[in-house]
This record gives sequence, structure tokens and C-alpha cells, in this order.
Amino acid sequence: MDVGVARRGASGAYVSLVAAPVKRAAVENPAPRPLTPVRQAATLFGYMAQRTGRTPASPSTPAAGAARSPALWLALALVAAGLALAVVLTDNYYRHVLTGQASGCSISAYVDCDRVSASDYAAVAGVPISALAIAVYGAQAVLLALPLLRPMRRLTAVNLDVATALAALTTAVALLLAALAALVIRALCLYCALLQVVSIALFVVLAWRRRQTRAARRGGRQARGLGPALGSAALALAVGAVAAAGAALGLEANALTVAGREAGLAAAAQTSPYLSRSAFSFATADAPGVGPADAPVQVVVFGDYNCSHCRDFDPEALQLAQDFPGEVRVVFKFFPLDATCNRYVQRSSSSCLAAAAAYAAHQQDRFLSYHLLLFEHFQNHAAPRLIANAEEAGVSDPAAFTAAIGSDAALRHVTRDIDEAVRAGVQATPTVFVNGRRLETGRLPAGATRYDVLVREIRALLRAAL
Repeated sequence: MDVGVARRGASGAYVSLVAAPVKRAAVENPAPRPLTPVRQAATLFGYMAQRTGRTPASPSTPAAGAARSPALWLALALVAAGLALAVVLTDNYYRHVLTGQASGCSISAYVDCDRVSASDYAAVAGVPISALAIAVYGAQAVLLALPLLRPMRRLTAVNLDVATALAALTTAVALLLAALAALVIRALCLYCALLQVVSIALFVVLAWRRRQTRAARRGGRQARGLGPALGSAALALAVGAVAAAGAALGLEANALTVAGREAGLAAAAQTSPYLSRSAFSFATADAPGVGPADAPVQVVVFGDYNCSHCRDFDPEALQLAQDFPGEVRVVFKFFPLDATCNRYVQRSSSSCLAAAAAYAAHQQDRFLSYHLLLFEHFQNHAAPRLIANAEEAGVSDPAAFTAAIGSDAALRHVTRDIDEAVRAGVQATPTVFVNGRRLETGRLPAGATRYDVLVREIRALLRAAL
């Protein structure tokens, strides 16, 4: 036999010997087909329909490890935080735009979420930016959570790519909005800033995880190519859009309900002969009070701890919150008739010191107990008595309480209340406002007390709100 032919024959036998198992493996394990959106949904629904325990556990793979990495759980936690912040921002937007309600993060002239909500950059075509954020974070949740299901592990790498690209886009938008807030609106929204930090952190975590999983991408049965990426993106964005639409419509409907209720309350108040026709707004978010902060009826009382009429009315004011649980909030405002802190009066007394002490107790959540003790030890507001009141009221940090009495924060709070009172026409104590309208004590029927008229007015307002 020719040597060349023998060699070729041996070589052919060798090739056949080596190639046969490879061909068998190719037949037994064909290359995975691209996952279209329809196939992704069908695979997911098929998995959800299986009974638990029918499919034996598969061996550990790089994709399975990537799907369960600590970085994934951190990313999912950031997505949950982003969703929560986006919902809060959307709720604040609708409440402020539709009802004029102030949000809890309007703290100063610069730190003011409501200024940002009222700006031209808060919405696109009538849709708040925060609602779009709900859609984006909903899509991120789908992209990151799907590979946790066994049939969808093939999507681990491609979903990570799509999620990282989406996070990069979100980060760019977050930086643009931060620049607009700082340079154009000139206001800081704390919730917006937190959401922007979450967006940047999510991008960093996903980019790092994507770099760490490069080796795992080259092995296993991972889906690759543009088709699976577009399928994952389409499915995730569709779910996110549905979630965002549902959340936005629900929050808008709730805000409209509140607006309608407040319109009814305002109309009822304007027809009352005992309430002023002019309404005033007061800062109540950080003011001490009794009753839920979102109660439909807000009773604001301006008082002085050396005023005997205030001492007599105080039990009646507190009784209102008990008579209408969940429906009335009684807010206490300071109007000390003391030139020490009130530039609108001439006489001096210990009223400013007592108001500052009440504010210090409020800082430690002991306002009501301390407030009652100030009236119990009426016109006895010397420093030793104020410290003894704090101990009796259960103030947990006496040193912090003492420091707070003379702090700038206490003075700012008291003087803010004084300025609000003067703008609303307060000239004596106690002066009471119901949903911003002053109770005109000069118009009270003969023999009727403030409490009697207030109960009547509150009932009328609550009927109008139904």
C-alpha cells in the first residue's frame, strides 16, 4: 500500500475517531435558539405552572452563581429603594400640583421639594418625571429578578447587559436633573437627590458585576446576541410601563379625591358666620399637635403660657381631638406676649422662655406632657421649675433639653410662629383657626363657648367633605 494513502487513511480514521463524539454531542446538545419576547413569556409561564419538586435540581453553573451573587441582591435592594422614592415623589407631585398641599421635605427657601415639583422640569407632556422613574425601576426589577428562575438562567448575561445600559441612561438623566435643580430652579429636593444617588449607585454595582462575570459569559448555555437583548428589554419595559401607569393613575385619583374634599371644606367654611372669609396658611409639618397629620380638619391654636384664657381653653382644645378621632388635628402655635422674643409687643414676661422649653420638649417627643405641666404650674416659669417639669414629663436627655431651650433652632421656631400669627391678624390669645379660617369670637352666640361653636363647625365641615 502506498505510504501516503496509508497515512491519509490513518489520519481519516483519527479524524473520524475524534469527530464522532463531537457530532454526537452537537446532536444531543444543540445550540440554544434565541429567546424572543414570546418565548421568554412562554418559558416563564411554563415554569410558574410546574408543580414544585417535579424538576430535579440542576448542577451549579457559572450563570446560576452569577444570578445569586451578593451584587445582585444589592442591586435589587437599590431597585426597591428607587421604586419607593419614585412613588413618594409622584405622590408629592400630584398632591402639590392638584391640591397645593405642602410636602414634608419643604424645609427652607433652598431645600424645597415643592418648588421643584412646581417647576417646568418636573413633568414631560403632563407625566411627572418620577412616574417615568417608576417604569424604569420596574423594568430593572424584571431584568434582575428573571434569571433567578431556573428556566430563565440563560438570560443572566444578556439581562445584566440590558440592565447596565438602562442604569447608565438613568444616571445620565439623574445628573442632568441635578444640574437643572442647582443651576436653574435653584432649589434642592431631598427625595430627588436620594433617588439620584440610588441611580448612580445602581449603575456602579451593575457595571462592576458585569465586569466580574466576563469569564462566566464564555461558558455555559447563555443567550447571546441582539435578539435576546431586545426581547428582554421589551418585556421588562412593558412590565415597568404597566406598573408606572397603575401607580400614577392611582396616586392622581387619590390627589383629586383630596382636592374635592378640601374644596367642599372650603365652601362650607365660607358659609359659616363664625369663621373668617379669609383663609391663612401655616407651617404645621414640624409643629407640635394632637391627632393625625393628614386629618381633614386642622385646628390651629395660638397661645401664651402666661395667659389665663389659654389655660382655660386648653382642655377644650384637646377635647376636640378626642371627640373627632382621626378627623381633627389640634396644632399648637406659640404667640408669647413677651418682648424678649416678640418684637410686636412692649411688655416682658417669662412667656418666651416657656415657649422655648415647650419646643425643647417637643424635640424629645414629650410636648403634650410638658405643655400640660406649664399650665399646671401656671406663671411659674423660672429655670428650676422648667427643669423640674422636664423630669416630671419624662424627658430622656435633660442636658439636651437644657441646651435646646437657648438654641437658635428654638428661637427660629418661636419667631416663625409669631410672624405667622401677625400676618394672620392675631392680636390676642388664644386665637383659633379652623382650616386656616379664624374663629371670630366676637360673633359667638350669647352663652356659647369657643368649644360649642367649634364642635358645630367641625361637624359641618366633615359633612361637607363626605
